[in-house]
Amino acid sequence: MSAITTSTTSTTPTTSVRTRRVPVGVHAFGVAVVAAVVTGGFEAITRAVGVPYEFAFPGAEPATMPVSGLFFAVLEFGVIGAIIAACLARWARRPRSTWQRTTVTLTVISVVPSLVAASTSHATNVALAVSHVVAAAVIIPLVARRLSETNPRRA
Repeated sequence: MSAITTSTTSTTPTTSVRTRRVPVGVHAFGVAVVAAVVTGGFEAITRAVGVPYEFAFPGAEPATMPVSGLFFAVLEFGVIGAIIAACLARWARRPRSTWQRTTVTLTVISVVPSLVAASTSHATNVALAVSHVVAAAVIIPLVARRLSETNPRRA
């Protein structure tokens, strides 16, 4: 008696699933859009409870801020933030911590004009200052989470 043995080799192709990451600048722009919507919602709520958005810088006549003014302001400065995030991701030695330090500092600086603006109500000054914090509370952590702690290009 002879034994016949057959060897079967099964080859299953290995497929590697590559996920494509969105560039940091594009991600930061998307986050800026989300922050603009959230801040626009904050503006709508504060207007609904009666906060008058009439203010001016010292020496100028008070004017009413247009409806959705905060939305567009956050969107405009969000584009600048997206550019900053993309530059930090490319050239900073520690992009995440540099982003956090830079944006927190810029947020603190941006609150000052809101507090010193001449307005018809202190509620306006507070609402403007809080709107900066609302936008920062959305943008800073969401973009920081996307940035790496260390840059392999600069290590």
